[in-house]
Amino acid sequence: MTLDFFMQAAAVANSLFSTCYKYNLQVENASVLLLLAEIYKKSDNAVLGLPYALASQSFCKSFNLDLLEASATLTLAELWLALGSSHAKRALSLVYQCLPMILGHGGLELRARAHITLAKCHLSDPKFSVPEDPEAVLDPLNQATEDLQVLEYHDMAAEAYYLKAMAYNHLGKLDEREEAAACFKEHITALEKPHNEEDSLVY
Repeated sequence: MTLDFFMQAAAVANSLFSTCYKYNLQVENASVLLLLAEIYKKSDNAVLGLPYALASQSFCKSFNLDLLEASATLTLAELWLALGSSHAKRALSLVYQCLPMILGHGGLELRARAHITLAKCHLSDPKFSVPEDPEAVLDPLNQATEDLQVLEYHDMAAEAYYLKAMAYNHLGKLDEREEAAACFKEHITALEKPHNEEDSLVY
């Protein structure tokens, strides 16, 4: 997706927020702010996304929107992580903060996202050693792939298997690494398939 697409999406979301704010729609306010944070995250503009995630989190706290607050906190963790490995510990702290609510009340997608972000926090931390604590990475990734199998969310599943392959590589478990890499490739192929089908319809 192009930068123009994300900027248009952000403009629409900003307009929607103004409407929600005007009519005092608090839940919608928090949701649209979170949407704006997600738009900037997907457009690789984590710095621009941070204020929106923080604002959404603040709205949620004010109106006791616990699950939405947990979702905003997770997005905040993902944004910090996108800014580089030096923020891995801060991101990890945020994930642990929202994890109980997400695991207790969140849907499969949100749970999978939380598990993947948890593993990424560890793998991004230069002081973390996979051989010393492999379960810290593999347990959440196994849970994520299990949840995503039900949903058939190929993009998230591909990321989870990619991280699993990385972890097994650190552990020197080559068979497991190749198995995870093969699953990664399957999901990437499935992700690209609709685009290929659309291209074939042109001719």
